[in-house]
Amino acid sequence: MLLISGLVGISTLSIVVFMSAQASSQHVAAVQTYIEQGISSKGRVLTENHALALRSLTLDNAFLDMQHLVQRAVQEDADVVYGLYVNSEQQALAYTRRGLSVGADGHPDENAWKELKLADAELLVRRLEVRRVPRLGQDLLEVAVPVLGEESEVVGTIRYGLSTQRMHAALAQAKAAESARLNRSVAWLGGLVFASTLLGLLLSRIQAIRITRPVDALTEAAASLATGNRAVRVDVRSGDEIERLGASFNHMVEDLDRSYGKLEEMNRTLEHKVEQRTLELASKNRDMRLVLDNVDQGFITLSMDGSMAIERSKVVDEWFGECAKVAQFGEFIAKTSRAFGLAFQLGWDQVMEDVLPLDASLSQLPERLTSGVRTWSFRYLPFFREGQLDGVLVVVADITERLVKEREEAEQSELMQGFKKLMLDRSGFSIFLREASQMVEGICTRRLDTDMVVLKRTIHTLKGNSASMGLAVVARLCHTLEEQIAESGSTSDKTLAELFARWSAMSEHIASFSGNANQRMIEIPEAEYASLVSRLSTNGGLEPELLHQVLAWQLEPVSRPLKRLGEQAQQLARRLDKGELSVVIESNAVRLDPDSWSPFFAELIHVIRNAVDHGIESPEEREASGKPRSGTLVLKALVSATTLAFEVGDDGRGIDWDAVARSATARNLPHGNQSELFDALVSDGVTTRSRVNGVSGRGVGLAAVNQRVVAMGGKLEVRSVRGVGTSWLIRFPWSPHEIPTVKSQRGEDMATRRGAAVRGPRAGV
Repeated sequence: MLLISGLVGISTLSIVVFMSAQASSQHVAAVQTYIEQGISSKGRVLTENHALALRSLTLDNAFLDMQHLVQRAVQEDADVVYGLYVNSEQQALAYTRRGLSVGADGHPDENAWKELKLADAELLVRRLEVRRVPRLGQDLLEVAVPVLGEESEVVGTIRYGLSTQRMHAALAQAKAAESARLNRSVAWLGGLVFASTLLGLLLSRIQAIRITRPVDALTEAAASLATGNRAVRVDVRSGDEIERLGASFNHMVEDLDRSYGKLEEMNRTLEHKVEQRTLELASKNRDMRLVLDNVDQGFITLSMDGSMAIERSKVVDEWFGECAKVAQFGEFIAKTSRAFGLAFQLGWDQVMEDVLPLDASLSQLPERLTSGVRTWSFRYLPFFREGQLDGVLVVVADITERLVKEREEAEQSELMQGFKKLMLDRSGFSIFLREASQMVEGICTRRLDTDMVVLKRTIHTLKGNSASMGLAVVARLCHTLEEQIAESGSTSDKTLAELFARWSAMSEHIASFSGNANQRMIEIPEAEYASLVSRLSTNGGLEPELLHQVLAWQLEPVSRPLKRLGEQAQQLARRLDKGELSVVIESNAVRLDPDSWSPFFAELIHVIRNAVDHGIESPEEREASGKPRSGTLVLKALVSATTLAFEVGDDGRGIDWDAVARSATARNLPHGNQSELFDALVSDGVTTRSRVNGVSGRGVGLAAVNQRVVAMGGKLEVRSVRGVGTSWLIRFPWSPHEIPTVKSQRGEDMATRRGAAVRGPRAGV
């Protein structure tokens, strides 16, 4: 019996020690797992969210915003040790770590990543990576996520290193507490077992019968405790060591029960920590919601059944309407375009059937939607879970402005091709314009619709001739008309209107450059022209006015540079949101020598830009002040008996002479009267703008104009009324009796009337 009692005590001790050690080990492992999962989850959410944000910042080259984003993440979260964002060229665009001060310009060194001792091969990743690494003398949990571009190419990698210090501290504390409790339990149980065994050896013979029953009770209680019944107790009233052993056993069970209670309390504490982590994740989700509400691209997540996740970019609802519940994407987008929705549903069925390769199936999905005046592009990015397709991210972008810009660039390129053909073969291009204009008129007025054969031939002829002349936009519109006839047997009014508008605009531009295209031009070599002038000048009976007119043919009409300046002013007004600017040009048939006057017109652009940027108000401001919404710019060339004058006037807000005076004061320039104010206005560094923009504000434009005018013997004047407008007047001395020279191919001046060469700026009327 004594041997059995000792074995039972040892077994009880072993069981209790084993269970306590196992429970402690499991508890410590659970704590470590939960904390590590929490850190990993936080790191993944932070890194993936910032990867989406950095994608837009990378495309916009917003380097300072990248640094601020990474720096804020490290500053706001004590667990984040460092953050690094490198582009595809292995240059650090954003880097910060705890304790690191950023330079004055806010940009990190492009090789800052080397501080982390990263290998070149591991710098860029193509998928999410989470691993434990030693960095900066610490044991860290590093999370790296690729930043993808619009074509799913890797444009960079964002990685964050999260400290495991708190995890190690919590584990060390838990291990120490569990070890102490286990040691106490072992000590108590070991002592009790030893004492019981010793007492049994001494009293076994005299108390064998008394001991048998209590020991059996203890054995049964130990067996019940081994099965997990912590409510078991023994009631021994023998008045000896067996009774104390029973009491010790009860105390042991109570201690064990309290230990389990503490473990359960720790589990509840751990649940509270998990709840806190959940709240933190909810906060991160709110941050993600903030990102989705402020990006200019639409992000929609589709599950495998084609349904949209509720979380999506705010602009999606603004573009295509709100949808509060989970809905099929095909049905949702069909409200905007039924054809697009049907095409998407057919393509999605192919993706789900998994017959074709995934890339081929995704390429069948529609990629462009046009509704009204807006156009959107769609990209489909698959994502996987454990190697299996788990859904598709739909990226939507508004490309309306881009298409408008591409169309404008194509039209500009077409116009340049027209000018090129005009310069190379003026006569041939003029003939083409006359014939093509008749074709366009017949097609666009539907005069040829009664004979479909003639209509097809005319469109095809116009298409071929336009293509040969480099007019790609006109040729493309003709091709569209041919396809419409082939599909429906008729042409679209919209396409005809586009063709007519494009042809009219191109013809107008070319006419402004070359004159009336319908009027035949006579071309002669410069040598023949010089010979004719020489013969006329030696003919004493020739009237001076007739010789003057012939000589003036070599000069450029002033309407051309004024027209160019007017077009630049209109483009600038559109770029600055000043509306459509009305330009009035009065050239009065003045002709000038382009070689002598081109520097003047090059400087005059500063007056034009100031008039648009400083003078002309926005349409809303003009309407509020009782003016027409569209501003007006007047460009004039005036001649008198002794003066050639140019006038540039606008109906804008006028010159702020108080601002001129403040700027003059800052530069110690006199400004006591109107004359001194004008001198200050045309001085270097004087401006009425408080800050510089891409158009004006540096105070050098008017100074350059004034310097050019004075160098050419002229004078610059200004008249301005606040709220009414400004008029710049530039006067040059001029004599109508002076006859311009003509140069031969060797660059020598040919004879002029009375052999006199022109002095100063040459002009003719």
